[in-house]
Amino acid sequence: MGDGKDTNLVNQIYRRDGQGVAFISATREAQEPALSPFGQPEEGGGVATGSGFLIDTEGHVITNNHVVEESKEVEVKLGASDTSYSAEVVGTDPATDVALLKVDAPQDRLHPLALGDSSKVQVGEPVVAIGNPFGLDRTVTSGIVSAIQRQIQAPNGFSISHVIQTDAAINPGNSGGPLIDGEGRVIGINSQIQTGGGGNGNVGIGFAVPINTAREVIAQIEENGEVKHAYLGISGGSITPELAKALKLSQPTGVLVNEVVKGGPADEAGIEGGTTSATIEGTRVRLGGDVITAVNGKKVNDMEDVINAVNSAKPGEKMELTVDRDGDEKTVSVKLGVRPDSAEEVPSR
Repeated sequence: MGDGKDTNLVNQIYRRDGQGVAFISATREAQEPALSPFGQPEEGGGVATGSGFLIDTEGHVITNNHVVEESKEVEVKLGASDTSYSAEVVGTDPATDVALLKVDAPQDRLHPLALGDSSKVQVGEPVVAIGNPFGLDRTVTSGIVSAIQRQIQAPNGFSISHVIQTDAAINPGNSGGPLIDGEGRVIGINSQIQTGGGGNGNVGIGFAVPINTAREVIAQIEENGEVKHAYLGISGGSITPELAKALKLSQPTGVLVNEVVKGGPADEAGIEGGTTSATIEGTRVRLGGDVITAVNGKKVNDMEDVINAVNSAKPGEKMELTVDRDGDEKTVSVKLGVRPDSAEEVPSR
């Protein structure tokens, strides 16, 4: 967005959507500052600050779970107003770092943003981020979609799929704010940055949870009051050509099952993990386990493919895994379970 026309576009989006962006303050019990997804503590004196955005005229606001997690009281300022309104945490999903709030504000203060379709986002598209970095409210930055289909780790230790990468400057305090396309539609929730060197500020690599993921999460919260994710119960590593050659595998791609969670869905279905640790081509692996080559008949190239497939499924669904076991191809049907609340709660293997 370098010329006058693009600058004008940013201004138009800011003027149209800025009133629907929220400044969020969440008061929580005094605690030791924890490292946020933005690389530094976002709370000080028991108060976490972040951003959010209105999605309807009923006062529902989307933000990041890590902004309001364990909060006792949440207050919201809308747009350019300095008036604070109390907000209720309707529901949260640590696995996607999404939270739904409901703000008690007058009807004339509610200016919801239009939601886009993150599945149609293309690399190189112009984007705008609006939020409150470092407490500097109503800040707008612009850039492009740098990449799509990224994976990032949620604060609870599990992976979030289909994440949008952007070079629009986002920093601590942008958490939960909207990433907006050139049509003024929200395509993502600004959630994390990649830091470099000795600092914790923006280096041009930011990540936004796709709005389609947020839609699904919000729908579950509104319908069930909670969010459940599918769970396979394995840890594995991607097969590289070098690893395939060393292990004398029939194909150079797939996923080597390192460990299977005891009592988990994969374990119940008979998927086998490795039994012997070894270092091959500088990579630490466990040998003797199954190699997953396809999921539901679709070829698997790496562990990301398996994670994406599980994240796209629902608990209770059947998943057909094609595995190579000691040179023999087998198809194993796994009934997916419900993912634990955090990776730390995964039973010992």
